[in-house]
Amino acid sequence: MSIAHRETEISVLIGHEPPEASAAAVLAWYPDIEVVTMRSYCNRDGVVLLLVTSNAVKTAQVLKAAGFRCQVNPVVLIGPLNRSGWASPIGVELTNAGIEVLYSYTSHIDRDRHYLVFKTSDDDSAIQVLTTGSSFQSLANNDSQPEQWMAIAEGSSSVQQTHSPMPN
Repeated sequence: MSIAHRETEISVLIGHEPPEASAAAVLAWYPDIEVVTMRSYCNRDGVVLLLVTSNAVKTAQVLKAAGFRCQVNPVVLIGPLNRSGWASPIGVELTNAGIEVLYSYTSHIDRDRHYLVFKTSDDDSAIQVLTTGSSFQSLANNDSQPEQWMAIAEGSSSVQQTHSPMPN
């Protein structure tokens, strides 16, 4: 399996749910749902928890049943990687291919399992670029020091990273 593939991200708006349990505590009751990535940020509506799990449909159903407001979005998941430091160079690779990075983040399951999540203007094209590009294949085949990627990133403009607000 390629280390870059399409996944479903669940955005959970925190703050409007019943006070009995957190989203993570609710998911802990379901051992068949593995949390692959988790990240949070704040927007005008409150705190948003971003999750990629082993079963997005069930995750969204469980959280909605518990009173959470959820939204699902397709994203590009890259990983697991053995080292960090790849997000910026991969963002540059996508930008150079004409694909806008809407937002991205990293998630670390443990010290040696890093995941990257990218939401782009064209996720299918992003996966195509990432799975066929020679630079990315170098990463996939030899997850080692990212010096060559960093040199590419330093010579390019930075990638704007933003989070899309959840609809009301």
